[in-house]
Amino acid sequence: MVNNELFERCRKNEGQAQRAMYDQFKATLMGLCRRYARNKEDAQDMLQESFIKIFSKMHQVESADKFESWMKSVAVRTAIDHYHKLKRTDHHAFTTDEYDVADLDYGGILESVSDEYLVGIINDLPEGCRMVFNLFEVEGYSHTEIAELLKVSEGTSRSQLHHAKYLLKQKLSRLGIKRYEKLA
Repeated sequence: MVNNELFERCRKNEGQAQRAMYDQFKATLMGLCRRYARNKEDAQDMLQESFIKIFSKMHQVESADKFESWMKSVAVRTAIDHYHKLKRTDHHAFTTDEYDVADLDYGGILESVSDEYLVGIINDLPEGCRMVFNLFEVEGYSHTEIAELLKVSEGTSRSQLHHAKYLLKQKLSRLGIKRYEKLA
């Protein structure tokens, strides 16, 4: 949580306050950026871009109690901007009836492996699948919101999520993580 004094000092562009804010939230936002980036270097670029936007636009935030969630939103949108810059022209849509993964408890699966390892296997997902999976399962966006953010149809968002879950199921299965099989 951001205290009011630090928030106000940052709004006045005080360098020391901005450094303190950066130090307070860099790990949180780096973790968020890392989920969307293919590698650590891209995540660091996203983090830097996010903080530039945060400090240049923080006048848009009414109060310190709304600041942290706003910062996370800025970082997510920066990651999406990065995705659009790198997006390939050859998109492949996946049909949802290819896979039977609708009833899986991904929250339970995700608790059984380390965060660093999970980031690695999620980063191995195809670009669109990875973005949709993170936005839906981690950030809690709806398919309508994801479609708007990624400039795709809702059906594509649903399909990408379904395919991401299928691929994760396959990867976890090959690693001997069988917990999800009881839920399938």
